[in-house]
Amino acid sequence: MNDLLIRRARLMDGQGTVDIAIKDGYIVAAGNNVAGSARQMVDASGRLLIPAFVDAHTHLDKALTATDGGAGSLEAAIEDFQRRSKDIDKNDLLARGRQVLRLALRHGTTAMRTHITVSENLGLRGIEAALELREEFAGKVDLQVIAMFSGPEPEPAPPLKELLEEALRLGVDGLGGAPHLSPGMQQWVDYIFELAGKYDVPIDLHADETDAPSVASLEYIASKTIQAGYQGRVVADHCCGLAAVDEATAGRTIAAVKEAGLSIITLPSCNLYLMGRNDKGLVRRGVTRVRELQAAGVNVAYASDNIRDAFRPFGNANMLEEGLITAQVLQMGTPAELEQVMKMGTYNAAAAMGLQDYGIKVGARADLVLLDATTPAGAIIGQVEKVCVIKGGRVAVRNDKKSDIII
Repeated sequence: MNDLLIRRARLMDGQGTVDIAIKDGYIVAAGNNVAGSARQMVDASGRLLIPAFVDAHTHLDKALTATDGGAGSLEAAIEDFQRRSKDIDKNDLLARGRQVLRLALRHGTTAMRTHITVSENLGLRGIEAALELREEFAGKVDLQVIAMFSGPEPEPAPPLKELLEEALRLGVDGLGGAPHLSPGMQQWVDYIFELAGKYDVPIDLHADETDAPSVASLEYIASKTIQAGYQGRVVADHCCGLAAVDEATAGRTIAAVKEAGLSIITLPSCNLYLMGRNDKGLVRRGVTRVRELQAAGVNVAYASDNIRDAFRPFGNANMLEEGLITAQVLQMGTPAELEQVMKMGTYNAAAAMGLQDYGIKVGARADLVLLDATTPAGAIIGQVEKVCVIKGGRVAVRNDKKSDIII
C-alpha cells in the first residue's frame, strides 16, 4: 500500500493530468490512472503540482531585525549589522530563524540555504543557532548553513581564520563570503578555496554587489574554480556589476562563468531596493544579466535574500512572491517565460544547492507543492494559495483560510 496518492495533478510542463503515488518518502509511480490504494489521498482536481520551492540564498541571522525606515544603503546596512552583532544572543537568533522557517514552509519551501556571518563581534553564535535550527527542522525544511565571512582588511586575519575552521568542524555545509568588499579580494577568494578544499565543502560567494561596472570578483571566482577543479560546486550571488559593464566585457565574463560551471543566484527584490541609490536620471536597477546568462546555458536561480532587516524591510519567505518580482523586473511575462521563472525557484535553485533526487519523477523525493492554479503563469501572476505542502511524502501544511502545520 502506498502512503499517499495524488490524483489528477497537472505538472509544470506536461499535458493533461497525472496521478502520483508516494511510498517511504519517494515517488514510486507517476502516470495516468495509477493503480493501487493509499493511506491518504489528495485530489488535485487539475491543479498545478510542482516540486517544492528551494530558497537558495537567505540570511537567517539578520532576518526580522528591521528598524523603522531601514538602513538606506548597502554600506549602512552592513554597518548596522556589525554594530548590532555584539548584542545578539543565541535565543534571539533561534526565535527569529524559527519564525522565518515556519513561514517558508507555509509558503511551500522545503529546502533553504542560509548565509550566516562569522565575525569577531558575533563569534560563532549565529552558526551554532543555525545548526540547531537545521536539526530542529529536519524533515520539514532541509537547511544548508553557509559560514560567511568578509572584511575590509587585505586578507583574512588569524582570529577570523580560527573561527572559520571551528565553524567547519561544527559541521557547516559550505563556505561563503563577500570578497569584493575587500581591497585584497583575490587573497580572500584564494583562502576560501583553500579552506573549502581542505574540508571538501561547496562554495557560495557574494560577487560584485555594486553599482560600479565591475566583474573583477566574478571573473576571478570563475578562474579560481577552474584552477581548483571545483566546477559545479561554486555559486556566485548578486553579480550586480555585470549589469553595468559593456557588452564585450559581459560576454567574456559570461563565457568564463559557463566554462567554470558556476551557478548564479539573482536577488532582484533586495537589489532593487538597495542598488542605484546615488544615481541621478537613469537609475540602475542592480539586477544581473539573467537573460544573457540563461542564453549561454548558465544555471540561474532566484532567492529571497534579506527578509525584513536593515538591508530590506520587505519579504515574507515566499518564493512565489519573489518569483513575481523576478518576472516583472526581468520582463519575463509570456507563459513560456513564466514557466522558466518558476523553474528558477525550483529546479535551478535545487541544482545550485546540489540537491539530489529532486523533481517530479519516479525515484525523486516527494517534496511537492499543490498550487491553486493550472499553469505556472497563472500561479505567479495570481499569487495563488499553496493548497498543500508535501515534505518527504507527508502532507506538512494545508492552507485555506487558516494554516495548519502538521509536522
